[in-house]
Amino acid sequence: MGAYQEGPPKKASVLGVDSISVTVYAADGKKESTKQGKLDEALLKATALRSGQYVEVSFTPLLDGAPAKPQQAMLAAASKAHPGLTAYAVAKAQKGGSHVASLGTAAIEKQLGSLGGELALSLLLGDPAAPLGVSGSIGSLLLPEAATGSAAPKPKLLTAGHQPVNNFKPNIAHIFRTPDKRAPAVVSLAFTGLALAPLALLVLYLGALGVNFAGFPSGTAGLWALLFHGGIAALLGLYALFWLRLDLASTLPAALGLGAFTALTGYKALSALSAQRAAEAKVAAVAVKKAN
Repeated sequence: MGAYQEGPPKKASVLGVDSISVTVYAADGKKESTKQGKLDEALLKATALRSGQYVEVSFTPLLDGAPAKPQQAMLAAASKAHPGLTAYAVAKAQKGGSHVASLGTAAIEKQLGSLGGELALSLLLGDPAAPLGVSGSIGSLLLPEAATGSAAPKPKLLTAGHQPVNNFKPNIAHIFRTPDKRAPAVVSLAFTGLALAPLALLVLYLGALGVNFAGFPSGTAGLWALLFHGGIAALLGLYALFWLRLDLASTLPAALGLGAFTALTGYKALSALSAQRAAEAKVAAVAVKKAN
């Protein structure tokens, strides 16, 4: 047998971006300007974005030179005045392999608050097939400055690296209903005694009558009778265990099994006893017939 030889290592895929088109729309949806170029070109140079306006970026992701649909494709607008504050817009795939991402003043304010100043616009791509992602600049936007002074709204710090220390959510303290007041232990013991009183009376009654095993069947009927009474004793023991430590889910299967066993042995005991008595009656009838 020849030695196993590994094939050449698989070449890693390369993620890229085709030409990019950036369009600025007015608040009423009309196009104001459109520019095309490559990644890392300043297609937008501090372009002012007034209230209601938005920018739309169209591009075609490439994987090994062919149009592809990467796992992650988004547009990022990072504040230059407040490092760490970034608004994101996920790109949506279109027919033909192109992707479109749009980001406007309303979306930026929703994510970052009333933040003014210049925002660096960049494109982010990532996919498990490519070990290296794509991150490139496409220009910058200029938002109108927010009001100044004590009434000026502060920008929201949403990124994990810039969370304030005091923004932790409070611990939830569950409030349970106060348990109802229970009866004293003496009352519980008294009712337990009342529940066991019939069994005690039965034992006393049987003791007064006297226990007589002379009428207990013998032979096959006696064996089935012993099994039947053993099943009853096992059921009583199971009920005692249920009272002391078992739960209903574990008690029911055992009770069903013991109940079926007790019913079967009881039926067999009665059948054997009936057959034994019929045989004894037949023997007695034959004996009487011979005597006559």
